[in-house]
Amino acid sequence: MARNAKTDVNTITTIRTRAEEDLVSFIKLVAPYQVLGPIHEEICRWWTRGDAKPNQLLLLPRDHQKSRLIAFRVAWTLTKDPTATFLYISATSTLAKKQLGLIKQILDSEIYRRYWPQHLLPDQGQRESWNANEIVLDHPARKAEGVRDPSVFTAGLTTTITGLHFKYAVLDDVVVRENAYTEICRLFKASMVSKV
Repeated sequence: MARNAKTDVNTITTIRTRAEEDLVSFIKLVAPYQVLGPIHEEICRWWTRGDAKPNQLLLLPRDHQKSRLIAFRVAWTLTKDPTATFLYISATSTLAKKQLGLIKQILDSEIYRRYWPQHLLPDQGQRESWNANEIVLDHPARKAEGVRDPSVFTAGLTTTITGLHFKYAVLDDVVVRENAYTEICRLFKASMVSKV
């Protein structure tokens, strides 16, 4: 019996290590239902290559799973570095909240909790922050390093983010038909380019 338990621990450690090293492996582990075509695997390799630039722009036609892939990338980054902080901006706060919902679904899945149980308390009511606007991982490294900002904070173009500090900014579906030619969109793009 003890031998089987040790084998299980070794297997879990091997699978966890592989998933932390490779975004495609992570996606296949936490979302076995997710279909990844060659373009999706190429994007994952491009994002995570050794000489990747800190600012990356991904342009693909509609319905090519750009937003899903970035949600997996955010979850993967938080898995590897639970102290990381993300500002997730979309055209509207409602759109950003939908993306946060997908990230939460990944992190709160049974499969994820099996391999990374220290990242979230099992009971949502005991978590520091787990709502529609933001999430905070419960990993002890956050407290040890004194991280005060949320793991992921969502914002629309007009959301005030003064005083918040994030390691990463994700701009997803910022320009949409409804705002493409508006003054607020032009001002936002100019403002964000100067901050990033």
